[in-house]
Amino acid sequence: MKKELKISLAIFALGVFLFCAILSMKNTNNGGVISPFASNSSVFSLFLKKHDKPRKIIYGYLPWWSIENIKYLQLDKLTHIAYFGLYLEKDGTFTETTTGEDGSAIYEPGLRSWKSSKELKSLINKCNQEGVRVSLTVISHIDETNDAFLNCRECWDNLLVNLKKELDDKGIKDVNLNFEHAEGTKDGISEKFAEFTKFLNEELDKTYGDSFLVVSAFGDSATQSRVSSDLDNLGRYADGIFIMAYDYHRPESETIGPVSPMEGNGENNVTKTVKDFLAKVPPNKIILGVPYYGYNWLVESTDKYAVRVPGSDENGFSQSQSYESVMETIIEVESELKWDDEGKAPYFTYISPETGQLRTAYFENAESLKYKYDLINNENLGGVGIWALGYDGGYSELWNLLYTEFIK
Repeated sequence: MKKELKISLAIFALGVFLFCAILSMKNTNNGGVISPFASNSSVFSLFLKKHDKPRKIIYGYLPWWSIENIKYLQLDKLTHIAYFGLYLEKDGTFTETTTGEDGSAIYEPGLRSWKSSKELKSLINKCNQEGVRVSLTVISHIDETNDAFLNCRECWDNLLVNLKKELDDKGIKDVNLNFEHAEGTKDGISEKFAEFTKFLNEELDKTYGDSFLVVSAFGDSATQSRVSSDLDNLGRYADGIFIMAYDYHRPESETIGPVSPMEGNGENNVTKTVKDFLAKVPPNKIILGVPYYGYNWLVESTDKYAVRVPGSDENGFSQSQSYESVMETIIEVESELKWDDEGKAPYFTYISPETGQLRTAYFENAESLKYKYDLINNENLGGVGIWALGYDGGYSELWNLLYTEFIK
């Protein structure tokens, strides 16, 4: 009798527990957006968190200037976040100061945010709890710095020491290498970069066991002289290759066109890029980077591949626009959305309300990105990369597409 009473009381208590949890969940609905700062998660969410995991790598860059949009991130649709980042000096240290707009020395913004941002710290803690891996991006975009560092073996050791301090401070173990040359690289530099990648990945694995090292590569790295052009070796030494499959047209291009065209544009398109990389890199190591932004040009005509007009203070300039900004512009100017069937990309033309000048913007949306995600699935690539998290603001359609293509 006592045993039956205990069972009845246990069942009753469980019922009350679940009822209160469900009621709490209803009162804390956040519209489907997972906030990294939520401290009032319902008890019932312990059951709901057993959601489907992504079948592919979903690797998003988080630049320091997008930290204010952390609140929009949906962590259940990400596998990796790469904080962007810390700038590399020739000797293997990180840049601590830079020059401000007034010419004075200021604390380097990426390092400042890494060291002191409460929002970033909360996000990293949340990611560690949720199983989303966080990487620290090492940035080097100055040719002279790249050349000097890669030719200095002692500097590699210096970077390793400094890097492990930063990783340990945040309780993470993954790294992204974002080395870019403005011009073609000198002989031997791409081989040195591959050798450095091998060194760093091996040393990180010795310390952390299973660190995840990703190298970012220009879309033309398989055919042009780039710091990341030794793809045969990078494909062996790195854990992932993030193809920057964007900027096929830029603000300074003579004629306008898709930022990330699937086809057309001569042989300079995403389909050709992936084919070139697959000839040298295992498919499971390829992360196809896509842009969450577009470019908005001053143009001579309404032609979809119109000639760009040089900008001025009076007429404005050609410039980049985040997905969020593009959406706001479309609403403001009430422009008709058009479709470039060859490049598989949307665009629109309008008269600027501020300057009265003709402008055309190309960008990526859910429809255009689906073609790239189909390519990832059809070629069995490792996954998708995003430049950059936060660029879509509070819009949910790009998150929904990630769920449909890689999770559902």
